[in-house]
Amino acid sequence: MNTHIAFFHEYFPKGGAERVTLDICEYLITKGYTIYLFTKEYYADKLPVNSSFHKDVEVFILPDSDNTNSSVNAKYIAEKTREFNIGVLIIQAYVLESINKIRFHNDSLKIIYCNHGMPFWEIDDKIARKKENAKLSVSKALQYYLIDIHKVYTFKTYYKRIYRAYKKLYDEVDFYVTLCEGYSAQIKDKLRLNDTRKLFAINNSEKPVRNIAFDKENIVLFMGRLSYADKRVDRLIDIWDMLKDKTDGWNLVIVGEGPEKSNLEKQVQKLHLENVKFAGFCNEPKKYYDKASILCMTSSFEGWGLVLTEAQANGVVPMAFGCSEGVKEILSPNGVNGFVIPPFDLDAYARTLLSIMRDVETRKRIQKNAIEKSKSYSPEVIGEKWIALLNAIK
Repeated sequence: MNTHIAFFHEYFPKGGAERVTLDICEYLITKGYTIYLFTKEYYADKLPVNSSFHKDVEVFILPDSDNTNSSVNAKYIAEKTREFNIGVLIIQAYVLESINKIRFHNDSLKIIYCNHGMPFWEIDDKIARKKENAKLSVSKALQYYLIDIHKVYTFKTYYKRIYRAYKKLYDEVDFYVTLCEGYSAQIKDKLRLNDTRKLFAINNSEKPVRNIAFDKENIVLFMGRLSYADKRVDRLIDIWDMLKDKTDGWNLVIVGEGPEKSNLEKQVQKLHLENVKFAGFCNEPKKYYDKASILCMTSSFEGWGLVLTEAQANGVVPMAFGCSEGVKEILSPNGVNGFVIPPFDLDAYARTLLSIMRDVETRKRIQKNAIEKSKSYSPEVIGEKWIALLNAIK
């Protein structure tokens, strides 16, 4: 068995997928694997303070910084994997379009693609963006209602295009990894797969938290990127407004940055909400998890929702719309490890949130359950799943 493996990220580190790679690498190194990284841009100064990644992993910077998918980069990856006897290349999240070019120069290399999102999220994203653009002008509204809607619902143009792209990638790689069994089932169904031997489901990992703060404050927390098409923080603000006269002594704290921030701030001002705070970007999320009692997610679509498992590990009660199989798996059973709200019922969300805010005993119960649930995503548990996959490669 070849224990030399490489990961591919376009940028490293940058977000959730990179954090997962750090956890996987740390575990695999303890099991005797030699790890390499291919990336277009490497930011060593953004690695976690206590990370030994820069010492343990050799990093290869792609020579063509203008075109990630270029023939130059493909040949470079192929040559380096040959030179360093790398048997497996794990592509994290990014859809690398030069896989066949890499194989041309190194046909013995095995390639794993990891889908870090909800399958076919691109369709929901496209629809949401078109719908939002329709508000900008009469011409864009006409475009949306007379053309775009029919592309989506009548002719299935977006669906067919995305399905073809997914099938092409699936056929090119040796193994295709999703975030949960529910997502694997969707891939199998939509791509009409008869042979699913190359399809694996591996959850993202979540490290156990040391020194969990059990005594929480009356804080409802949002943690994440402030963007419209996916995160829909405006829904959370509307929900908070619905509870305006019932939230005395509680605060909504919104942690994160993004293009939607100014619109959200205007929304809060327009609704005259005084107990809402925008905390901005934070690279020490634990200081917020230590204080928050409840974490709210109001996304239209989510792949895995790392903030949900982070909240669980920190003893914060999570709730979210059941917008994906990943979200539902993290929070299941509903009412035990968190709360799943029917998409996108703001009234039901508001009722559930108010009930949790008023019930200390329920919060304490779910706090303990959630911490226990988070252990099933520990790097050791997830790492063994990765080793099983690597062992399956012949």
